[in-house]
Amino acid sequence: MHVSLNEFTPICRRALDGLGFPPGEFEDAADMVVWLEQHGLGGAALLGEILPRLSGERWPALTRRYDDGGCVVLEMDHGSLLHGGSLAADLACIRALEWGLGIVRLRGCRDCSFILGYLPRCARRSHHIAAFWCTGEPRRAVQNVGVALADEQLPVFHRFRADGGGEQEADTDTLTIMATRDFAMLPAASADHPSIERLETVTAEEFNARSRRAWDQGVDIDPQIWGELKVLAQRKLVEATAESRARGAG
Repeated sequence: MHVSLNEFTPICRRALDGLGFPPGEFEDAADMVVWLEQHGLGGAALLGEILPRLSGERWPALTRRYDDGGCVVLEMDHGSLLHGGSLAADLACIRALEWGLGIVRLRGCRDCSFILGYLPRCARRSHHIAAFWCTGEPRRAVQNVGVALADEQLPVFHRFRADGGGEQEADTDTLTIMATRDFAMLPAASADHPSIERLETVTAEEFNARSRRAWDQGVDIDPQIWGELKVLAQRKLVEATAESRARGAG
């Protein structure tokens, strides 16, 4: 079915609220989903795939395994990034302010691609920020890189293989976030390197064009997913009363 972003955003927020995401977290998680949908990366479909898991998943406790100031390793116990991804990105930015470079590794993290929806928010706080994660099979994994430069509105997204022929094991259960005020501190690989097979690059200009289309024309959402989101959203609705109306409830 076809809906506007103005319809999709509040339904996502209320649905994740209904799932039990706490205040503050459900807004961040919903914004990540909407950002992916708005920019042509299938946020609604990804959310639909994991709704059964989110419905039965306990809130993962983020456990700090290592911390030397600039680098932090957190264990997520196979929880969804929607549960703690914004916290991890914020922590990387805070450490970048203190140490010049902040690195946060989320081990046992699922649904890593949602982090793309949070990078622009960090960049608007004058941080350069990059996120790295692998998807697919360990020996044929696709490496995903999202980079948002400080004060830019949109990131750049790359997908590539860099395993030199698929002989190396890849960690498909870890997300790494790097934030800094000085991107010269980050290493850069040449696009012409023989071990790199570039699969896809989405530029900021392409993201901007996709966003304009989504605002102008709306987005297509699978009717089943839309129905599931509405059922979850109704958990947060309460019966209207004369008292609630008198207090301004709509």
